[in-house]
Amino acid sequence: MATAMIQGLETLDTCPTLRVCDPLDVVRQRHVQAGRVVIADVGELRQPSFVVLAIKPQMFPSVAPGLAAVIAPDALVISVMAGISCGVIEAALPTARVVRVMPNTPMAVGRGMAGIAPGSRALAGDVDAAEALCAPSAEVLRVAESMLDAVTAVSGSGPAYFFRFCEVLMDAAQTQCGFSEDEARLLVSQTAQGSMAYLAAQDGFPAARLRAEVTSPGGTTAAALAVFDQGDLAGLARAALAAAVARAAELNAGA
Repeated sequence: MATAMIQGLETLDTCPTLRVCDPLDVVRQRHVQAGRVVIADVGELRQPSFVVLAIKPQMFPSVAPGLAAVIAPDALVISVMAGISCGVIEAALPTARVVRVMPNTPMAVGRGMAGIAPGSRALAGDVDAAEALCAPSAEVLRVAESMLDAVTAVSGSGPAYFFRFCEVLMDAAQTQCGFSEDEARLLVSQTAQGSMAYLAAQDGFPAARLRAEVTSPGGTTAAALAVFDQGDLAGLARAALAAAVARAAELNAGA
């Protein structure tokens, strides 16, 4: 996720000076090859006033003490950690102003989605700064923090849902229909890209209407969709989002 955000910033004519901190040598080498300044430990930072926390939520308790010792007083900390509330971050970094951002991986290709929520000490300009961080490669939705776990469930984790469907459709195209892997990949990838481009080109995102237009009564599409409906696809989607929201709450409780 951090790399996707960096790639978006690097498209700007006036990209800010970035310093990437990662303990893994292989990750640092990738950033070095891309021409970025890298360090291995937060202890090497010198009072940064703007920090993006793009780490796994489970790592925050171990990273927070070192970061608290080196950030500038009144630093702006933007967190992309799923499930870790502004309150938890503010308690660990008592002088920081905190804004939470939940982006997604399509930011890497300039088609991302990000939800933004301010912490209790954040200023209006801090939210603007967080939006500017995402704007080069994502649409932005400002929400109350109480809605951010739901943003995580819908758009933060959402790409994986689409990837999973493409994965199983490719597998079925090979095992059920007899296509080669390359043939299945072409059929599924072009259909996915074309369908989403066609949907996005319509006013009002009319997914239900476009689905109905493709579905002739008694036709092949109707037969396939009937199977999805028998499996309660809508119920599965609701249950999946509920599970993601619940897991975000568990991550915050354990921080």
